[in-house]
Amino acid sequence: MTTLTHEVRQASDDVDWALFGQRYWDRRPARLGARPPVTLDRIHALTVRSCAPFRAGTRFWVMPDVRFLVGDGRLRAPGPLLPDSTDRTLDDYLDRLDTDVAGHGYLLTVSQPLLLDFALWSAVRDAIRGLWREVGWPNLPVEAEVLIGDRFTEHAGATGAPTHAALTWVLRGRMDVRLWDEAAGPPPAAIADPDREPDGVRTLGAGAGELLYWPGDRRHVDTYRDGCVALRLRIPVDRRLPFTALRDLLAELVHGRHGNDETVPCFPFGPGSRVDEPDGVLPRLTALGDELRTAVEGEQLRRTLRVRWAALRSAAGLEPIPVPREGTPMTRRTRIRRSGEIVRMPDGPGRVVWAVNGNVFTLPTAAGDRVFAALREGEETSVADVCRALGGDGANDESVLALLDKLYRLRGIDVVEVPAR
Repeated sequence: MTTLTHEVRQASDDVDWALFGQRYWDRRPARLGARPPVTLDRIHALTVRSCAPFRAGTRFWVMPDVRFLVGDGRLRAPGPLLPDSTDRTLDDYLDRLDTDVAGHGYLLTVSQPLLLDFALWSAVRDAIRGLWREVGWPNLPVEAEVLIGDRFTEHAGATGAPTHAALTWVLRGRMDVRLWDEAAGPPPAAIADPDREPDGVRTLGAGAGELLYWPGDRRHVDTYRDGCVALRLRIPVDRRLPFTALRDLLAELVHGRHGNDETVPCFPFGPGSRVDEPDGVLPRLTALGDELRTAVEGEQLRRTLRVRWAALRSAAGLEPIPVPREGTPMTRRTRIRRSGEIVRMPDGPGRVVWAVNGNVFTLPTAAGDRVFAALREGEETSVADVCRALGGDGANDESVLALLDKLYRLRGIDVVEVPAR
């Protein structure tokens, strides 16, 4: 077994993504000195909120998804073993677990928790933007998960073919990750045994304030020690994944052309049936192929992909996204400031897509350009100034107020001042 010592250290605690992209991205694992984009107290609050519905029992097909593993297996209904509001701090919760599962290791995983907290979602999104500017923006969602464990080895990452690269910020305790290069074939069974050191397996370890990275061609086994708390991003890099997403999209488009009919088609088969009859298998499959060709060549697919890309680009790949906030009353005297990046893409003749924090809508190109110019990033302006950018005769005030309300709810602008009446 080889212990990796590749490190990127900076004068500050911020990652030098340019250096990282040149040396390590899609090349080799690394350990970096890095300030986490989130704090332990905020992670604890987020975990408590994510776990609240699961304390009453198991939930399926929901996000965030919570799983609790202890000893040798997963508990379907962990209930009181999950954190709640009586655990004032993360240390309180970990101390309680040491009593409740005494003698056993454990691992709590919370998948996609960031959708519950825009501030944390935005902090993580801002932290990884620099990486995407160096290596390219993800065209599929990036999965986030919180990991809390102690005296536990999780070998699920070694059981299937790897498809995702990983960035893991360690906030507390220690994490050791055993890595296996997929090019060398299936990993040895001993990869999950912390007491054995099989040849070809490399170990990457990190403590609080460090960031672990491994490329998408590595299988991995995680070992959690000393009450480890980590935030992991799983980044899709396998070339097959976009084709799977496109297949699903084409299926939705074809399904929509049939009015979203939920019945299962049954092809006739039996004595006397022929595949080439008008109602047989072959003509139906041929018709399906024609519909797929129409969908591929049609504008609807292109537009859907444009809109999808704009949403992902504005979210830096972090999906699902938080829900919009409540609106606030605005008048011509209200002062506002653009507070977030607005991604814009052409959407056919005279239309443009606006994407804000993963949310997408369309505007007429000319009007959208004037509004965008009036909303100078970081500078204060008034609603009246934006109205004047669209003519200033009062005829467009209602539509401008509706647009600014949308931008506020999507957190693309903030209200700086609401003048008293």
